[in-house]
Amino acid sequence: MLNQAISEFYTETVSLIRANLPSRFFVMSAALIWLAVHAIYAHLQFRAFEGSEKALGWIVGWYELSPWFIAYIFHTIALYTFTKIIESKERPLGQRIILHTISMGLLLVANWLSSTGLFFVITQADFATFIPFLLKMLSTTIQLDFLICFGLLSMCLGLCFHDKRIQERLDFKNLQTALIDEQLKTLRTQLNPHFLFNALNTAVSLIRLKRDEEAVQALAELSSMLRKILEHKHDTGSKVKEEVAFIKNYLCIQQMRFSDKLDVKISVEENCLELEIPNMLLHPLVENAVQHGSQLESNRNLVDLKVSRNEDQLLVKLTNKVAENDQHKGFGIGVSNTKDRLAKLYKNYRLDLSANRDGFFETTLIIPISDANV
Repeated sequence: MLNQAISEFYTETVSLIRANLPSRFFVMSAALIWLAVHAIYAHLQFRAFEGSEKALGWIVGWYELSPWFIAYIFHTIALYTFTKIIESKERPLGQRIILHTISMGLLLVANWLSSTGLFFVITQADFATFIPFLLKMLSTTIQLDFLICFGLLSMCLGLCFHDKRIQERLDFKNLQTALIDEQLKTLRTQLNPHFLFNALNTAVSLIRLKRDEEAVQALAELSSMLRKILEHKHDTGSKVKEEVAFIKNYLCIQQMRFSDKLDVKISVEENCLELEIPNMLLHPLVENAVQHGSQLESNRNLVDLKVSRNEDQLLVKLTNKVAENDQHKGFGIGVSNTKDRLAKLYKNYRLDLSANRDGFFETTLIIPISDANV
């Protein structure tokens, strides 16, 4: 049991350390910084003793000083790792201070022992004098070592805090993106049954009127629409030409239902056909226009759809005939969903719905064109 507990503790400790090891960039930066400090210190020592009895060559001085600076490279990496482990969990401030103090003290002791031991190895000194040499060295450098260690700890804490804030922002952004995706899926789910219900009603009306050939054609158009929905059920976007083809299927059905009440015109500029827009974005606007035009007593009521491009913007203008006393308030779920989708998808967009004096209603939609569409 004891061996198993020790084994589990060892495994968990190794996994924890590996998970909190610094990146290669951090390791390389720490190594380069300490090597630069090492070179500067060796140069200053060389100039200070130049011409005296204690003078050493620059290379010899650099070589003999290397154990302490090499030790500080590993000291920095280990201190950052321990700091990340301590800061990775929510702990009381007092507990964190104690843990940081213990880790800093252990690393300082390890630093002193390893750097002094490495110095004795490269200089081939007598290890019998190891303890006196270490104590003599600490009597002159211990304050500087503590200051360096406190500085390194402050840097590590700052980096940990910075990384934590970045991770929190990324987590929040990912959560926000996932939420928006789910909301868009919900809006599209609400949208599809809405227009399918109207299209099926059209087919039923044609059958009741004994207009069998038109009913078959209406069902064929509806079948084509359903196929396009299934093909793009997992897509958030589709090309303008695909959206227009879908709208034409829908308008064909509606023209059968309302006979000569609708005068449909569609014009799309060539440079717009391959642009990608949100899936099922234009259809609710067209459907809204058709519903208002079909309620008029007159014939050949205009439903005019124009799609054009102005540099980095896609312009959609929809004109339809309305009754004189029609306040055009009955936009329905389709238009409200379109507004919700636009608000979630774009920071800058424009959707204006306004009535003209001549009995026409204009819907203007302007959305930005992303780099992927160019």
